[in-house]
Amino acid sequence: MIMVKIALICEGISESEILTFLISKYIGTGNVKVTTVQPETSSGKQSGFGGWLQVLNYCNDTKLTDNLTFNDFIVIQIDTDTCTQINYDVNPYDENNNKISDKELYTKVIERLKKNLSVELLQKYSDKIIFAICINETECWLLPLFYANEPKKRCATTNCVYILNQKLKQQNISPIPDKDKNNAEARRSYQSILKMLKKKKDIADISQYNYGFKMFVEQLNTINI
Repeated sequence: MIMVKIALICEGISESEILTFLISKYIGTGNVKVTTVQPETSSGKQSGFGGWLQVLNYCNDTKLTDNLTFNDFIVIQIDTDTCTQINYDVNPYDENNNKISDKELYTKVIERLKKNLSVELLQKYSDKIIFAICINETECWLLPLFYANEPKKRCATTNCVYILNQKLKQQNISPIPDKDKNNAEARRSYQSILKMLKKKKDIADISQYNYGFKMFVEQLNTINI
């Protein structure tokens, strides 16, 4: 059996744990080894800096090339809720100041990430790079698990932590603090949520309600075991 090795570049340890679960469950735990290379972790805790800027910085780092050499794929995760900040510099509005579509935003964010990747690297390794663009944050991907019968909230891309917490409280799961999503209690809540995804099909089903999630799963489908 072929073991696929995947490295993760993420904003934080919570995103790392969510993606590790999704990848492992979707591909098959016995078929994949997932290693987080950004942020640095130690003893199950985040020991290095996180955030969108560190994701962009890592794309410029020589360690990225090393990880592409020693892994079959590398996943680059970034949220879009901070895309207007300086150095991220992605405009989610068009020339008439109308909000662009999720598809257009997804494309613009990937173009931004690629600016930090060398031309040589893209030419050599483009087929090994998988993008996990969270529109607008990772929690938006999880909403269909709780709002199957509420289409508007199921597809929400704003205030996702707040919307998610409304249901978590009802199910006696600790709410996720908006300002500290990497603390131990929040990570336990994520694990409780992820346990609801029992099969590969469950992931495929909920991914249809967020464009970034859908495109992430489509890229996973290209991995041959």
